Amino acid sequence: MSNSREKGEKAQMKNSAWRFLALALMTSPAHPVAAAGLRTPFGEVIIRNLKIGQTYSMYKLVNLPLRVVNTGGEPTEIRIETVRTSALNAGYEPIPSLDWVRVDQGTFTIAANREAVSDLIITIPNDPKLLGRRFQADIWTHSVDHRAYLVGLKSRILMHIDSTPPTEEELKKKFVNEALANLDFTISPMNAEAVEVAVGRTVDLRKEHKLQIKVVNPNDAALNFRVRSIPVAESMILAPVGYIEARDPAWLRPDKDVVKIEGNSISTLGLKLEIPDEPGARGQNYFFIVAFEVLEQKIPVRAYYRLMVHTAAK
Repeated sequence: MSNSREKGEKAQMKNSAWRFLALALMTSPAHPVAAAGLRTPFGEVIIRNLKIGQTYSMYKLVNLPLRVVNTGGEPTEIRIETVRTSALNAGYEPIPSLDWVRVDQGTFTIAANREAVSDLIITIPNDPKLLGRRFQADIWTHSVDHRAYLVGLKSRILMHIDSTPPTEEELKKKFVNEALANLDFTISPMNAEAVEVAVGRTVDLRKEHKLQIKVVNPNDAALNFRVRSIPVAESMILAPVGYIEARDPAWLRPDKDVVKIEGNSISTLGLKLEIPDEPGARGQNYFFIVAFEVLEQKIPVRAYYRLMVHTAAK
């Protein structure tokens, strides 16, 4: 396990993280953290003006739950946990107790092309000695399937404790736990391929290439899905070798932008594709991602459909 953690930490250190200046409403662009089939946009996060005696939800505070995408081809079991800090950022102290940062849901089995999402709950003790200090917490996301190569991702939360104590009104505001995303739905197939696709016109992939997507809702309640073709980088899934990301994801359009699936039922969805007849488009291999997002959930969760397109040479 120690070797796997070292490999995961090295992989993480080689990738820059998305950095969020929470509460200051500032962000700085960078790259997601990745390690052999697992990727997350949650790299290093700075949280300012935290009050002692308060409990915070990362989702409620800055709309930033921890998301992990399985970009591999097989289901992966993962665990998310707060761990002892191995390398402190300059000017920060390790959190005195791991209880300061709690993972709302710490274990998942993530299917291929799917994401797991969990909230992080920060609790600052009501101790005046903490005023004005800065603390670091490390979050370790790692695979636990001993039949496979173990990988891991390291994320950091940098907490700035406000130098003034909370008011009586602030002390009365306590965190109320809310349900996280419902992961219980399926899209099939997860991967598809269309060959000899014409360019310069609209192609109905259901009619002309027998491609359609089935969405299965095994829950008793109906679910509404937002369906859209998105930039590949947004999914954190890498294009297969030999394929390029489409210049415009809008070339691929689902039949509906929002699909309602009744409880305990299956629905099908078609796709239309229009690739411009521009230089380099003929005989090309394009890669598209279609995201399915449940709209009813407080923290929306996505599943991804991967489409590989081979355009006709003539």
